[in-house]
Amino acid sequence: MSNTAILKAIANAEASINMEGLKVSDSCKELCQRLLRKEITFEEYLKLVMATEEHS
Repeated sequence: MSNTAILKAIANAEASINMEGLKVSDSCKELCQRLLRKEITFEEYLKLVMATEEHS
């Protein structure tokens, strides 16, 4: 998946989430990018998201 496609997919998902009245943090978007670029595994992604949420 190209970087442009990744950014577009994240923007589309964020727009959908925003329509529900929720917000997506910058750190969450960054983790999603890393996951889609295959820099981290899904398991690593989940651990990082959970750790980020605990500090929010």
